[in-house]
Amino acid sequence: MKEINDIKELTYDYIEEYVAAKGKDDIEWLVSHLDKEVKPDKKGNKRRISFIELRKEFILKYIPELMPEKKPKEPTMYERMELLRAKLK
Repeated sequence: MKEINDIKELTYDYIEEYVAAKGKDDIEWLVSHLDKEVKPDKKGNKRRISFIELRKEFILKYIPELMPEKKPKEPTMYERMELLRAKLK
């Protein structure tokens, strides 16, 4: 099995091969996503899980070190104004 070093290298073929090698419980985990309810689309229609969502769940479960780190949140305009207000005092 090919080694994955980046989240973008992960394909469905790799996921399928990986869980098949792990065993029955892991195959059941993957197949359970066929009927998994996900957030409806913008029009409110039901939809199936996308590959991007499946890939994210796979990485969180099996290879969490590949999950990209969250970027620090920039302060909002209002938070920045509050900092300026504090300097006035």
